[in-house]
Parts: sequence; C-alpha cells; structure tokens
Amino acid sequence: MRVYEFARQHGKTSKEIITFCHELGIEVKAAQSVLKEEALVLLNNNFGNGKDTQVQVEQAVKPKAKSKAKPKAKKEKNETIDVTEKEKEKDKDKTLYVVTECAPFTTLGQLGDTALQFTKDHDNVVVVLPKYACIDEGFTSKMERVQSATIKVGWREQGADLFKLVQDSVTFYFVGNEYYFNREEIYGYGDDVERFAFFNRAVLELLPVVESSINHIQVNDWHTSLVPLLINVDYSNHDFYTNAQTTLNIHDLQYQGWFDAKVLTDVVGISHAYYENGLTRMGDRVNLLKSGIMTASNVTINEASRAQMNLPDMIESGMTALLTSKVSA
Repeated sequence: MRVYEFARQHGKTSKEIITFCHELGIEVKAAQSVLKEEALVLLNNNFGNGKDTQVQVEQAVKPKAKSKAKPKAKKEKNETIDVTEKEKEKDKDKTLYVVTECAPFTTLGQLGDTALQFTKDHDNVVVVLPKYACIDEGFTSKMERVQSATIKVGWREQGADLFKLVQDSVTFYFVGNEYYFNREEIYGYGDDVERFAFFNRAVLELLPVVESSINHIQVNDWHTSLVPLLINVDYSNHDFYTNAQTTLNIHDLQYQGWFDAKVLTDVVGISHAYYENGLTRMGDRVNLLKSGIMTASNVTINEASRAQMNLPDMIESGMTALLTSKVSA
C-alpha cells in the first residue's frame, strides 16, 4: 500500500500521513512511497491517537438531542441515484491527453493548437503538460499545487509538483520541476530525453493520486511515447491503468527520438532487454517513437506525416513498414 492510499482510507491528506510517519520513525518521502507491512502495522496501531481524533471521539459519544427526521421524498432519492450513476458513467469516458504543448499556455505551431482543439471537440478531457517557465504569469498565478512526489529518472531522483488549473471548463494539470522546465525554450537541449522521460513517469505516478479513473490516454509524438511503453513495462499491474486504452498521435514524423541504447537503463529506468528484443530498437539505436508505436493500443498519423512515410530515409529505416502495419485506418 502507498502513502496516498492509506491517507485516502483514513480521510487524511498524504502530507499529514507523511508527517505522522516521520513522528513514528517510518521513512517515507512522498505520497507514492510504499508502506511496508511492518510500517502498516505500526501505523494502524498508532493512528488515531492524536488530538484531532480525540476530539472526533468526544463528539461522537456526546449525546445528541432527539429530533424527528423528515422523510425524504422518493423523487429526491431517485434524483440522487441518477446523479451518482451519471458521475460514474462520466468517469468511464474520461480521457487523459498527455502533450508537451497546448494553447493558450504554450504553442510553437500545430501541436499546441491541435491539443486545444481536442479539448473543444471532446467531452470530459483532462490535459497534462510540463509547467514551463514561458507560461504566462496570468495562468501560473491561478494554478493550485495539488500533489508532490519524488520521481525516479534512471538512477536519479527528481522532485515533481503537480499543479491544477481549470480553464474554459477543462481541467489542466502541469508537471513542475525547476531543473527540467525552468528554461527559456521548450525543446532543443542536450538532456531532452531525460526531461521528457521524467515528465512521462511523473504523469503516470501523479495522476492516480488526483483522478479517480482514466479509461483513455492520448499521447503525442516521441516526447510522450514513453507513456504506453511504461504502462506495459512498469504499470501493467496498477489498478488505475488496467483498463486504459492508449492512442499515440503522430504530428511530425521527422522527429522520432533517436538515442543511444544506454538511455533505457540510465534515463528511462527499464531493462536493456527491451532494446535487445527490438521493442525500442531501430537499427542500432533506440527510437522512442517506435516504442510508442509498438506498445500503444492505437496509432494515428496526420496527413503531413503520412506524406513523410514515402521519404527514402523513412523507408530505409523501416519506419514506413512499421507504420503501415500499425496505423489506425
């Protein structure tokens, strides 16, 4: 059991449980930290001995004045049930849209505008993107930090803060990290693979804490193509992702995320075996776009990228043949 799950069971915040753990000598760092069996025993034996709980107990045993309750109208009960059922149905259709640009916050071209249009064309969409330094203060000042966690990036650990903003009735989440995203540009750095590997894993770690369910996950280009790969490799047994269908949308086939094979172990944090078995390998290098194509439930490609499939280097690398067999009609 993780900290946030224990907190949810006891009606507390993750921060309160972390503080309580530290008081008991239990070493935890974040809401995603796993509570071992001995820690759970200690928590269950001691939880509820604080002042707040004592007040709740005193209130619970305090005699209450008897009053004759008014019977609820049958119609009111039915309306409550209907609302609950509607909420459940709504959650079933919720889509998580993972992207590196989205207007009006950040956009360098087509991707940001396409992401915004997706929220207009579809109901019940939750968008998550990095919290870049270039996002206007008019937006950042309205963001609410809702969760924090420590994210593994290969052998490293980096802190992640998740911010929430509701804009035009759409919920947007922003993954913040000063080291990776407090920069002048969105792309073009020597550690881009590390920056976006962090973003992908942070999304998968943090979203189950703040959302009740997600059944559809849309990812875009190589920068977020690690999401379906990691779901298959590291999160296949996670209840939150058990029924999730993933779709990889390709907007520009020229950018595929080519890297040395060592990034799998050093940055992505998965076994080199996923290079050796061909899941991420194209030629003698890692191709992160291929990893998404191979592991996503569905793949879509826009017209511009479809035309690029006919280029000689696409045919020679094997990308054309791969997409021909995988792209949704």
